[in-house]
Amino acid sequence: MININQLKLTIFSALLGNIGENIRALAFDFTDNKIIMYGYLDQEPCDDDYESIDIAITEIMSSYSNFTNQDILLIESHEPIGTLPSHKGWVFVRKE
Repeated sequence: MININQLKLTIFSALLGNIGENIRALAFDFTDNKIIMYGYLDQEPCDDDYESIDIAITEIMSSYSNFTNQDILLIESHEPIGTLPSHKGWVFVRKE
């Protein structure tokens, strides 16, 4: 069983230095074997956005051997952050 608070701390640590300036918010979700990151950006996501989140997820997966798969879903959104789905929780929210 995954301790969600410990997982959040691992995610926070992995994201340090890996959040691009156009990322508005990041939420996470997981299943038994998959970690999923949802990113809401203020512009169309580019390869660098995916790469930076992939680096963070690699660090997370190295700490949780049960995560054998990953999904990174980045979308452009100008909706208020409070109206966006947070899934299992926010791990980054930019002050706007």
